[in-house]
Amino acid sequence: MRTALKTQLPAVLCALTPAFCALTARPFAETAINDDWSYIKTTQILAQTGHVVYNGWAAAMLGWQLFLGAFFVKLFGFSFTTVRFSTLIVAMATGYLLHRTFVRAGVRDGNATLATLAFILSPLFVPLVFSYMSDVFGVFTIVLCLYMCLRAIQASTQRSMIAWIGLAAILNGIGGTTRQIAWLGVLVMVPCTLWLLRRKPGVLLIGGILNAAGISIVFLSMHWFSQQPWSITESPIPPVIDLHSVNIAGHNFLHFGASLLLLLLPLLVAFVAPSLHVNRRMAAVFATAILPFILFGFFQHRRHALGNWLAPFCGNLISKYGLVDVQPIMGTRPLILPQNLCLALTVATIICLASFLAVICGGATRLSPAPSKATAISWRDLGILLVPFTLAYMALLTSRASINAIVDRYELPLMVLCLLVLTRYYQEKVRPNLPVSTLAMIVVFGGFGVAATHDLFAMYRGFLAATVEIRASGVPDTAIRGNWENSAWIQLGKEGHVDYAKARVPPGAYVAPPVAVPAVLPPGCERPWAYLNFFAIQPVYGLSFNPSLCEGVAGFPPVTYRTWLPPHVTQIYVVKYPAIVSDRYPGHR
Repeated sequence: MRTALKTQLPAVLCALTPAFCALTARPFAETAINDDWSYIKTTQILAQTGHVVYNGWAAAMLGWQLFLGAFFVKLFGFSFTTVRFSTLIVAMATGYLLHRTFVRAGVRDGNATLATLAFILSPLFVPLVFSYMSDVFGVFTIVLCLYMCLRAIQASTQRSMIAWIGLAAILNGIGGTTRQIAWLGVLVMVPCTLWLLRRKPGVLLIGGILNAAGISIVFLSMHWFSQQPWSITESPIPPVIDLHSVNIAGHNFLHFGASLLLLLLPLLVAFVAPSLHVNRRMAAVFATAILPFILFGFFQHRRHALGNWLAPFCGNLISKYGLVDVQPIMGTRPLILPQNLCLALTVATIICLASFLAVICGGATRLSPAPSKATAISWRDLGILLVPFTLAYMALLTSRASINAIVDRYELPLMVLCLLVLTRYYQEKVRPNLPVSTLAMIVVFGGFGVAATHDLFAMYRGFLAATVEIRASGVPDTAIRGNWENSAWIQLGKEGHVDYAKARVPPGAYVAPPVAVPAVLPPGCERPWAYLNFFAIQPVYGLSFNPSLCEGVAGFPPVTYRTWLPPHVTQIYVVKYPAIVSDRYPGHR
């Protein structure tokens, strides 16, 4: 009993880490953040009526995520914080399960703990834990499927193999309803597991039937989703395949890969010290790896475009302005990561990547006499389990990459697989245990993630306070251009849906009338593209970081919010919006 508790303790501590982050960061704000306004509204309606009602914005099906959120609403009443609490519970389960998955895949307990913390404390994961986005739910579904597939491969009896395969297939079929890309578990990972167990005819037959049942859940769910009013279905096939779209996709994938490498720094830094024991082959590999980056950086510097290729590389969640890289209100958001720091992070990423390549290609495995630990799954079998999933995942991102940017949130599943492979390779080929530098980098990244999450919610509480101040003077919600998420929430409250061109509009649905917009908008006062979908908002006042935008301050006192990261004190101003004339938004339906 004591031995079992000792074995499970690191996993339990990993599970408790998100809760500790919550106590530290105070992630509470009764306003929408990023896209979760759409998901929270659907959950609110589900709790009230028992029906799933989409609103013209969600491309994710949301599935069981909605029912879990509605369960908390039923228990504690509706609030943004109550709904987001369901994400925290799933994040804690992810921490526990991820640790056990790493151990099942042959990673030592101590290394598995560090690898799990590198994921749980990543500045990409931490803010998502306290939102109601579907990313945490999706990565939990994938990790659960991987864990069950490992259990099936390692099971001692055919009955156990069949049970684990059946659970993996059925639960992934259900779990993928929250974020459809998670269905790659039942579509790719489970079939790969059956291939590894193909010499057991009974397992192959019954497991194949159970996998077919899981796949049937996928197709039935997609059919149901395709019939729902105001839902959005995206094709995995790029709409246009030509030289221009290929160029865009290549550009986006380069940023995507660089961002993933940056997030893997806590593990990649472990390879720097071994690479310092230079032999000729390692030096050649290091130089060969780093030279293209030097030439590329010089070329971009000459074009005055180097800033486009500096860390954090990708967009949407992590940026030089902090977390949630969407322009929330007018004006320039305070800078968190100055260019010198972004350059340092970029150089560190390049050096760590070159060190890793030097170690794996330069014969550095001779440096460590420590024997490799016998593992329960071979590298060959692990590759069969992970490589097809990774290729399929990247292929599904191609459609979005060819028409617009693929965002950093999509890196979470790949980050899990990379952490597993890097950690196991290091302990078997380099040194038995991950170094102190890995722990130090985890602390740095985790500290930034928690502090930036605290500051994000402080900023949104400031937006809410400024909006409440305007409303107290008798101004209606629809006359306020606050943060775009709050405007979206108001739009849903007034009309029940947003006017998004990709949405499945039901027959006889309300058609938006011409909307009043300014004839000529001053610089910095333009409406962002999202406002084209919020036809209920006709602003008279707006929130701004800059008091001189539009027609200047409107007589309301500024709202001040305080942050842990620089500049520590920021003010939000209420500005007067320009006079309006009757017209349609450009590109409006």
